[in-house]
Amino acid sequence: MKIFPLTLGPIVGWTQGSSCRVWGRGSEGKSEKRCFGIARYRKIGNTKFGKPQICKMRPAFDFTGVIDFEGLALGTRYEFQFGFLNRDVEQKDIDLSRDYDWSDATIGSFITDDENKADETNFVFGSCRYLLKLFGGSFFDKRGDKVFRSINRQISRGAKTDFMLMVGDQIYADDLNVFLPDQSLSEFFSRYQDVFGQEHVREMMANLPTYMILDDHEIKDNWSNDDRASHPHLYAAAMHAYQSYQMVHGPAFRPRNQGNRSEIPDRIWFDYKSGISAFFVLDTRTERTKSSLPPEMISRTQMNELKVWLNSAKNRTKPKFVVSSVPMFPDGHELNRDKWQGYDEQRREILDFIRERNIRKVVFLSGDIHCSLSAQLKCSNDDDFVVTSIVSSSLFWPYPQGQASSYKLSGTLTESNGVIYTVENANDVFSKDNFSRVNVKGDKLTLKVFDRKGKELSRKAIEYRI
Repeated sequence: MKIFPLTLGPIVGWTQGSSCRVWGRGSEGKSEKRCFGIARYRKIGNTKFGKPQICKMRPAFDFTGVIDFEGLALGTRYEFQFGFLNRDVEQKDIDLSRDYDWSDATIGSFITDDENKADETNFVFGSCRYLLKLFGGSFFDKRGDKVFRSINRQISRGAKTDFMLMVGDQIYADDLNVFLPDQSLSEFFSRYQDVFGQEHVREMMANLPTYMILDDHEIKDNWSNDDRASHPHLYAAAMHAYQSYQMVHGPAFRPRNQGNRSEIPDRIWFDYKSGISAFFVLDTRTERTKSSLPPEMISRTQMNELKVWLNSAKNRTKPKFVVSSVPMFPDGHELNRDKWQGYDEQRREILDFIRERNIRKVVFLSGDIHCSLSAQLKCSNDDDFVVTSIVSSSLFWPYPQGQASSYKLSGTLTESNGVIYTVENANDVFSKDNFSRVNVKGDKLTLKVFDRKGKELSRKAIEYRI
C-alpha cells in the first residue's frame, strides 16, 4: 500500500533526550474518508527503520496529527519518514506489519538532547512574520520566507542550533487589523496552511525542533481575556486552529489523561529544557485581564507556576529563559498598556521574587514591537541583582519598523517601597527584519542579530554576564 506525502509539514516539535514529537497534515481521500498519519524513524547511518507508528488525523483538526517517537538514545541524530493513509477502518484495525511503499513519504530529521554532556545552549528566535495577502485570495508575498532560508543556510554551514523559538504572531489573522480579518475556523485553517506551507520555513521545521507561543494576531489585535465575551466565536475558532497548528506539537500538549490524546489541555503555557538551559514560555495573551484591579498579564495559577519554576532546585544553577510574547522591559516613552508596562504590579512581583530569593541567570525573551534590542535591569538596592531582556522582532514586516527613539533605554523602569529597578547596558536597536542567535555558556550570553537575508546587523557579538 502506498503512503502519500504530507500535505503540510512535518514539524519537529518537543524534543527531549529520549523522545521527539513530530507533526504532520494529511487530507481526506477521494473514496476513503478517514485519514491516518504514519511515520517511522532510524538512527542516521542505519539501513533499517523501526516499526511504523500511527495517529488519527481528524477533519475537526484540519487532518493534522502528532506522533511521539520514544525510547530514543541521548544526543543522537535520527531521520524519519512521515506520510498518511486513507482507510475506512478503525485505527486499531490498521496492520502496521505489512509492507508499505514509503517512496513518496515526506522526510525529516532531528537530534535528541543530552543535557548530561552539554556545556552550552544554542538557539534561534524571532517573532512577527507578516505575510501580505495579495488580490484578496490565498496568494502571499514570499519575502517573509527568506528569513528561514537564511537560517537553513547557517545551519548547513555548521552554525550550532538546538532549536527555533517563535515567540508570537506566527500568523496575522487580522490583515492590518481591519482588512478582511479571519473569522471562521476554515479561514484560520487556510491561513495556517499558507503560512506554514512556504518552502523555507517548511524545510527548517522538518529538521529543527521548533517551539511556538501565540501573541495577539493569532486572534485579533491587542487581544485580552476581556474581549472573549464580545467575540466568543472568533476566539473559539482562533484557539481551535492554534491548538491544531501550534500547540499540539509542543510541551503544552500534555493531556491530563495520557491514554486519550484528544483531550484538550487546560493551559497553553509550558516549560522545557535544552542543553544547559531551562525555558518557561508564558501565555501573556489569553489569560490577561485589563479590567481587573490591578490589571493582570497572567493568571495567579500561571504566576505561581512561574515562581516555582524559577526557584526550583533543579533549575537553580541553570540559565533560565522566561519567554514572553510582549517585552518585560525596556518601556516606551509613552505608556503602552498592551505590554508589561501596563501591568506594572505583576511585573514588580516577578522582579521582587527574583531579587528576594537571589535567583541568578534569568533572561527574558520577547518579540512584538517590530524592532530588536537588548538591555539589562539592575537594582540600586542590590548590587548582585541583574536580569537580561532580549527582544527579536520582526521576522518580516513590510511597513515602517520600531525606532530607538520610542524606548527608554536607560534610567528608572519601576520602583516601589524604595526599591528602584534601572535599565542599563542597552545595545543598538535594529529597525529591520531580523532574527537572533543566542549562545549561553556558564554565565556568559552571546547575542548575534541578523537581517532576513543573513547579514549580521551588530558590528560585533553582544555579550552579557547573566
